[in-house]
Amino acid sequence: MKRFVPILISLLLFLSSACAAGTSEESAENNSASPSSVPGAEETEAETEFDWYASIPEGTDYEGYTFSVIRYLDKTWNIYIAPEEMTGEVLNDAAYQRNLEVEDLVDIRVEELCENSYESDFKNVVKAGEGETYDLICFWCPGERASYITGNLVFDWQDLGGIDLEARWYNQNANRTYRLGNKQYFAVSDLTFPVQQHFRLLFNKELMAQLGLPYPYEDVYNGTWTFDKMLGYAKDAYADLNGNGQADKDDRYGMAMNPAYIAGFGFNFGELPMTWDEEGYHFNLVSDRIVRIVELMQALPANPDVYFTTSGNDHYKVFEAGNALFEGYGSDPALLRDLEFDFGYLPYPKLDETDDYTVWTVGGMMAVPITLSDPSRTGTIVEALSAGSNKYVVDAFIEQYVEGKVLRDEDSKNVYRLMREKAICDLSYNVDPSGTLGEYKYFSKFVNDLNASPASYSASIMKVLNKTYQKMADQMAGN
Repeated sequence: MKRFVPILISLLLFLSSACAAGTSEESAENNSASPSSVPGAEETEAETEFDWYASIPEGTDYEGYTFSVIRYLDKTWNIYIAPEEMTGEVLNDAAYQRNLEVEDLVDIRVEELCENSYESDFKNVVKAGEGETYDLICFWCPGERASYITGNLVFDWQDLGGIDLEARWYNQNANRTYRLGNKQYFAVSDLTFPVQQHFRLLFNKELMAQLGLPYPYEDVYNGTWTFDKMLGYAKDAYADLNGNGQADKDDRYGMAMNPAYIAGFGFNFGELPMTWDEEGYHFNLVSDRIVRIVELMQALPANPDVYFTTSGNDHYKVFEAGNALFEGYGSDPALLRDLEFDFGYLPYPKLDETDDYTVWTVGGMMAVPITLSDPSRTGTIVEALSAGSNKYVVDAFIEQYVEGKVLRDEDSKNVYRLMREKAICDLSYNVDPSGTLGEYKYFSKFVNDLNASPASYSASIMKVLNKTYQKMADQMAGN
């Protein structure tokens, strides 16, 4: 018998701002905010009465089935799969309410298993044929996931019953990106919304004012926020603050970066190393534009106005100390709450004004085991949880969490929404059987080896690329 939820009504009132639907094709496609949270949008009666669970057959009852989600264990990022109680924290409580509603709707219990070895645990269980141990895996990024395909470990999402991948709570760009021919082994939905993050630039508003520079927001709005414009802001920002005559982490810089965030320029200029469509895989490694991009990236580590570190995210420390105008950032937004100075939020710049903004994102991947015993049950539960996340978690994240507790001005909020709408997924980052393109490896090569060139490096890896990708394509085709 399904559980009665006595606090449902009060919680619905508390979180009623989540009840809105996307209106534009682009907004719906990329899981952006619903219209009640977009300036100028009006809530209609139809939107108020939207039924998130219309696709769930009436009377669906899984008799208390425990739906187990295994995910990474991380001290900062939280995916909010199965909060244990209401805590007053926005995302926790939104996800808790979602689970109460879905659990009562189809009579299940959601549990999450967080392990450092979550991927090897999942693989071992699937290889052993233990289909009911895990129902869903949610991935940390980055990682190597081609082996899930070549090892025949994960189910094709298109063969799941009870699921509508075209629904607005699935990221349609991710559907296209992860659709390899007629197969799709990974998906992204609003269930993983909090970790569908993107690379961005932050700027120190106080340092910007100190240097007599205008905030770059108008450039973003006007389409003139380019790489050259960014370099113009950073030019001559360096100052030897500690007076030791050496450029070190205690000085002031125009920009603080590491190899990954410099490599991010290549992706955010729209140059993805590999794509896959109906005709197969395609490599995008050498062109006049890519050569130009590599030359710009290779010049940054030697730029006196750039603090460049090869040690993790040490460049964060320079920015956190108030000593960098810009920094590349891709970590949990919650960490920005502790910044003691006012900061602004920007997309990576364009290469040229005639380009469109590209916002590179890789997070939120999910997969289901090939050994699952009831594909329709799994699909229906994922559908309900994803729909419930669209209802409760999306607006809680955008309006109350990021905008209410992290971002500090309206322009940053506008830019954040713009970036959510422009976000694109990248297949090569996580699904790379060659071991040469995954994560940031292709563009990072040119930052770590300033003598490398796209022509020579791509030629050196092309044999292994073709061999490994063709092998994966053959396996998917059953050859």
